[in-house]
Amino acid sequence: MVARIHNENIALNQALWEFQNDKNIDVVIRRASRNGVTYWIYSDDREKTKEDVYKALNTNKAGRLSEQMTNMSAMPAIICTQKGNFKLTFIFKPKKGGMSQTTLNSSVTELFPCIAFNNGISPSMPNDKFYQAIVKANNSAQTKGGPYLTDKDAQAGTKFIQQADPKGNPTLQTKITNAKNVTRWLLAHNRYHPIIHASWGYRAKPDGVPNNHPGDIFIKYKSSKGLLGISLKAGGVKTDEPKLNTYVKPIFDFFGQSNAYDNIKDKLWPQYMQIPGIRDSDKMKWGNRDLALKTYEYEKTNPREYKSLYDQNLAIIKGELINLFNSYPEKAKKWMEENIANIGFDVPVILVKATDRSAGIDKSGNLLVEALAASDTINARLPKTSKSKQAFEIILKDGIKVQLNFTTRTNKVGAMHKMGQFSNLAVKFNKVKKV
Repeated sequence: MVARIHNENIALNQALWEFQNDKNIDVVIRRASRNGVTYWIYSDDREKTKEDVYKALNTNKAGRLSEQMTNMSAMPAIICTQKGNFKLTFIFKPKKGGMSQTTLNSSVTELFPCIAFNNGISPSMPNDKFYQAIVKANNSAQTKGGPYLTDKDAQAGTKFIQQADPKGNPTLQTKITNAKNVTRWLLAHNRYHPIIHASWGYRAKPDGVPNNHPGDIFIKYKSSKGLLGISLKAGGVKTDEPKLNTYVKPIFDFFGQSNAYDNIKDKLWPQYMQIPGIRDSDKMKWGNRDLALKTYEYEKTNPREYKSLYDQNLAIIKGELINLFNSYPEKAKKWMEENIANIGFDVPVILVKATDRSAGIDKSGNLLVEALAASDTINARLPKTSKSKQAFEIILKDGIKVQLNFTTRTNKVGAMHKMGQFSNLAVKFNKVKKV
């Protein structure tokens, strides 16, 4: 048995050798336990890298291979199962300097204000000088004004800062402007509620704060030593950024209706059967990349027909969500309380929106909290005025009516988008308003 495992480890090392020595690909061990190891593989061409890794693992007989969607990447992971059910999981991430551009952008908006506030860096200076001041302060962050809760977050933060030079990059210029405005908000808040310290809630959270807390920044007050979590959104002055990004499956799981979610595929499957080359036996590959590739090839040659099939399935999935909310109104209110209004955390959280002009508290959350507490009816439905194929809404009503706007859509790329995303489309909550 030991010899067999040893041989599999040799095979694994041989399979990964070429990737570990390719300067354009980074292989990182993200998690390890007695049950398995999770690798994150960063590259500029994830599709090709994934194919190459699969081929290398298969050629070297590193273990039994399969593919599985996870919540860690927009494309399926490769699962390599070895003897004793020891699993090696390979997650494929975009490189772009070692991280996704989205992660870099959000980190600038969240991390820079913490460093600026803790170190007295003025948000009034030009962006390039503000950035240089952040770099300088971070180099001495371990001795003064450090925003990091763990060494790992400090390493990640330093890497983000090195990648975030705004010179010649309009997107990063905008994000640094947002960060300066968040810093201004912290300074204004500090005048009325003195703050001891601002911490970055990247991966780690302060002691006693659960990992699922939505806070991006945590501030500790001087008088009470209490904590406040700040969830940040960045966008335009008149834009409505998603206040929740989730997927269909986690919603059904929250409601205790996982079986109902699995049954959605029976309603979607007739549309897949209209694609040439897909047979009824392929239903066993539901969620599998092989089946997604068949839909993708059809899209390339028959885009109009493909779009029609996807639109039919989008309407079905949206209808299933609407039915779920209407069938379990109390559970629906609890889901909105926990996932949108962020009620129930011992450490309170507020939403602050940053734009290129200013940053301030998004007061729409107060309207939602009041409506959830007071409403006696809930009605999920298609919008009466919007013709959007993606939209649905929830009406909360007692003495007044409050409308919550949602969208259901694909958020993947390539073969894994639209019909290749199957039933687990993205769900976004965008806006709440009185009607």
